[in-house]
Amino acid sequence: MKLYRLLSLFVALSLFISGCDDTNENLVGSRGLSIIPVITDVNPAFYTSDLANSYVEFVVDLPEGEQVDAAEVQVTYKGTTAVVQEIASFPATITLPALDVIGVLGLSESDIKVDDSFLFHVVTTSGDVTSRSTAALNVFVTCEFTPAMAVGSYHVVSEDWEVAGDVEFTADPNDPFKIFVSGIYEMEGGAANDNLLELNIDPNSFKVDVVTSLLGPSAPWGDYTNYYYGPGGGLYKSCDGSFEMQFKITVDEGSFGTYNFLFTRND
Repeated sequence: MKLYRLLSLFVALSLFISGCDDTNENLVGSRGLSIIPVITDVNPAFYTSDLANSYVEFVVDLPEGEQVDAAEVQVTYKGTTAVVQEIASFPATITLPALDVIGVLGLSESDIKVDDSFLFHVVTTSGDVTSRSTAALNVFVTCEFTPAMAVGSYHVVSEDWEVAGDVEFTADPNDPFKIFVSGIYEMEGGAANDNLLELNIDPNSFKVDVVTSLLGPSAPWGDYTNYYYGPGGGLYKSCDGSFEMQFKITVDEGSFGTYNFLFTRND
């Protein structure tokens, strides 16, 4: 199966198909009139279960040279929308404590559960035209980061890459968000070695970046040289310690493509 995938890659590289679809959608239906605000520099990008001490923060700006008559941040939660904050000038740094957002929605702290989400939009008004930010911010409620939950023995399954087994996660002693994974190469049938897969958890979003890592001198099941995992990415789930990942798998001869992996703790 894996040999077939590599051969398919070589065939695909001989073809080049280009196309361009115009998917630009004007949300207010009046081209040249709408002024679309932009959300950047989100830090942090989630609420934690410690809602009383949790907030999200981001920067809102307008396209260069544009002005608006009014602007506000709106939040939508389970179908209910409310105005959270007015914006007097741009660029603006917006800080939204969790309890303030819950309050404007008419809710209490006990109403909010882990995995709930809040959708934030910036809405501007210029004349009689109202524009909503296209880069909406979807903020989830999750658990606080606990270093011990991101290390130890893990079970990994990839249905599309057709592998499963146990591996070990360890952290950099000086940085609990830098994680090293050992045992993947052996799990796939290769000889044991000291090579590690490096993952970096973003403490502000729990997104995971993959450092391209050499796992072995050859594919564990074929005559190809230098077996790599990465680049790729994924998400760390802080409540149960799981990692939902995607890895691009390559050898010197080419790429097999990108595949989904789920790592769950062996508790």
